[in-house]
Amino acid sequence: MESEPTHPKLDDTAPQSTSDFEPEGSQLTPSVSGNSTRRRLFYIFLVYLAALIAIGLVAYFQGRGLNSAEEIAQVSEAMYEQFELGIADLDAGHYEVARQRFEAIINFDPAYPGAEDMLVVALVNLNVPTVSPTSESTPTPDPSPPEDLMAQAKASIADEDWDTAINKLLSLRAKDPAYQPVRVDGLMYISLRNKGMELISQGLMEEGLYNLSLAKRFGPLDRDAMFRMTLAQQYLLANSYIGLNWIRASELFLPLCEQGATLDSCRKYAETAWKYGDLLWDEGDECGASEQYNAALNAWELPDLAPTASKADEVCATQSAPPPVPTATPTPTLTPTPGGNGGGS
Repeated sequence: MESEPTHPKLDDTAPQSTSDFEPEGSQLTPSVSGNSTRRRLFYIFLVYLAALIAIGLVAYFQGRGLNSAEEIAQVSEAMYEQFELGIADLDAGHYEVARQRFEAIINFDPAYPGAEDMLVVALVNLNVPTVSPTSESTPTPDPSPPEDLMAQAKASIADEDWDTAINKLLSLRAKDPAYQPVRVDGLMYISLRNKGMELISQGLMEEGLYNLSLAKRFGPLDRDAMFRMTLAQQYLLANSYIGLNWIRASELFLPLCEQGATLDSCRKYAETAWKYGDLLWDEGDECGASEQYNAALNAWELPDLAPTASKADEVCATQSAPPPVPTATPTPTLTPTPGGNGGGS
């Protein structure tokens, strides 16, 4: 079962500074880009070109194989170059281009150091909201004096109403930026941190990670929050393999299921293990398929899989049974008859 996230107390935080946050609310959601049509077309061209280069590179070397030390060195250099270009794309905000590069690297070498971590960064940034759908980032001006807004924010935190607390603190910061700035930062940290934890527990990974990243501007995240952030990043990574690499998706969802990371992590593990089992069955590995099918059924109730799993169990049992021991044919023995030796004097 999933453990409930712990909430830090009001006095448990030590915010870093106030310079990283502005009261207008633009820090809670990125502003909508005003790029021209020409820039958008150019960006699309970059994405397309990067995808062609990276994926073409992978397909080329996978298709012909590596036959010499020189070719291995060339591939290693190419992977390194693509990785560094992906980092540069992340720094420049070209997250779709970066995603294409890191996915191409992983498809060629799933164990390439740092590639999965950078893919998670790209995926998270691609899924961050780009518009402000609710009033939380643009709160309605509150005519209450600063001390009342502070009291209301504290009451909302006590009630675990994180959205209201954030709105009250934004109103307070807009009304009087000099009013207890360290205290306001501490309360903002608590509200953003706990909102992020709550969203992650609900399966809203991107939104939860975004709020935790905002909380980090006011103070270092505690161990529980860092653990949840790591689980959310692993979930996004595992999710990115669904439909592309069932084996890797199954491997990544298994620990998430075991740790109760989200309400659906065991269901997704079961589904990916099922697909992995299908691949093994098609390859003629009935025992391997049986193992994956039973793992899926142990993780989640899948009535449609049960008949297939039973069939795989039967085939595997037949293949694994020891060969029958041949029955020994008895050797006939001669029974001596009286006087058969014919002698006597």
